[in-house]
Amino acid sequence: MKNGNLLIRIGFGLLFVRGGVEKFIEGFLGGVGLQNMADFLKSSGLAFLGDTGTYALGAILAALELVAGILLFANRKLFEAYAFLAFIMFMALVLVHISSGNWMNIMIHVALLFSLAGLAIQSKELK
Repeated sequence: MKNGNLLIRIGFGLLFVRGGVEKFIEGFLGGVGLQNMADFLKSSGLAFLGDTGTYALGAILAALELVAGILLFANRKLFEAYAFLAFIMFMALVLVHISSGNWMNIMIHVALLFSLAGLAIQSKELK
């Protein structure tokens, strides 16, 4: 089971480290950058936070996604990392993918959400 968990952590770690970095650096690996992230958050119903608030929230979310991916690589704080990433997938479903109607993206994010939630529960039970 150790090798299987290592492969899972590497796979999810790569996915979310890349996801965090691409939110910081516009154009890097197709990255959106922080300003576009802030604009998206404003258009998603968070305009009440203002320009500074949505920019700060985007930076915080990107940093936490990056840190959670790094924690998976390091095999540290697995419950917190998996739980946070499951929450990110839930929010991506609610804010982006369900309203887009793209069933492939919806199902990918549903699979990610439940996989990450299951791994969070499993990591808590192993302690």
